Amino acid sequence: MPIQNSIALDPTLGLGPDPEEAMTEQQAIKLRELSSEADEPFDGSLTRRQAERRIAHLQEYLE
Repeated sequence: MPIQNSIALDPTLGLGPDPEEAMTEQQAIKLRELSSEADEPFDGSLTRRQAERRIAHLQEYLE
C-alpha cells in the first residue's frame, strides 16, 4: 500500500484567507489612512480581497 502524504490531501493548503471575510483591522487602519490622504470616503464594509485591491489602488494613486 503506498504512503499518502497528508499535506497533499489538504485542499486548503496554499490558499490564503477566505476572500469573502470582512477586512482585517490592519486593512481597515491602512485604508482609513489612505482614504483620508486621497480625500476619498472610507468604506468599512469591504471584504478582505476588496480592501486589498482598494489599498493597492490608493497607494498607486498617491505615489
